[in-house]
Amino acid sequence: MEQKMIAQVLENFTQLTGIKAKWRPIREADYALYDRVDGLAQFTTGDGKTEFAVEAVSNIQNPNLPHFMNLKAVNKHVLIIATTIQPRFKDQLQKLGINYIDNAGNAFIKRDSLFVWIDGRKEIVTPQILKGKPFSKAGLKVIFQFLLNDDYINSTFREIAKAAEVSLDTVHKTVNGLKELQHLVPLNNYTLQWNRKKELFDRWMTEYETRLKPGLHIGNFTFLNEKDFLTWKKLNFKSTLTKWGGEPAGELLTGYLKPERLTIYTKENRLDWIKNYKLIPNAKGYISIYDRFWKYDEPRQNIVPPVLAYTDLINTGNRRNIETANKIYEKYLQDKF
Repeated sequence: MEQKMIAQVLENFTQLTGIKAKWRPIREADYALYDRVDGLAQFTTGDGKTEFAVEAVSNIQNPNLPHFMNLKAVNKHVLIIATTIQPRFKDQLQKLGINYIDNAGNAFIKRDSLFVWIDGRKEIVTPQILKGKPFSKAGLKVIFQFLLNDDYINSTFREIAKAAEVSLDTVHKTVNGLKELQHLVPLNNYTLQWNRKKELFDRWMTEYETRLKPGLHIGNFTFLNEKDFLTWKKLNFKSTLTKWGGEPAGELLTGYLKPERLTIYTKENRLDWIKNYKLIPNAKGYISIYDRFWKYDEPRQNIVPPVLAYTDLINTGNRRNIETANKIYEKYLQDKF
């Protein structure tokens, strides 16, 4: 977010509340007290001045939440300034004890004697160009292959199309779109290299949750014998086509999470896995089954790739799941990004 927009958000807040709000960029002298933030916001009331470490973003998405939690851990009093904040993220930030203000004037600020809570103000729409060419449902499958294997960006289009199970035209549009967005840049006439890969991964996680994943959902189920939920780890998948995702994958990869919901990705026949794993359909069931959308067979026979496990957990917005996702990132992903 540009400094001009940050100043505008704080000015809107001042006009709405009468509380004087000032922002300034971080300075070298501030590093003794603050770490990894964009700047500082100071609020002046009758009780004096209150200061917050500021992180500024345009729009909050699930991948931002682990970063916000880390900022709060090292800075204690953090304020998120954003152009827009969806209601579900407002709720999550409040539960995490993280302050926020958006451009419409909605705010949650709580520190010592300063408490401001404003909600329900309509978003101020600002024009923007959203480049979404690479992020079609099929394009997201191609990007997933790239996230699994860095070298795939220099494979032939035919090899990529086969691995992602998409058309050659989809590969062509996706690669060109990533080049247009400068996530893939030419090293020479024959070779591409990554640029801002973590930024692409964050975008992929958001687009996956809203565009691709809903169409992969086969249904919700429960165990025929409810006691089997307590011993889900003993469930012996009959095929490598079936993998644990979400919370079970988080537990198997870190040993840190006791799942409340079970997520499965599979290419097995519906009747086979109902019979093999003793499941019964239930629209409100705690087992969510999705179509497995990739072919690559992971070294961990019964777990989805860490990239997908991390994504599933982050997108729940659940604090314990985010903590588990951070452990997966530190152990399996940080060297990739």
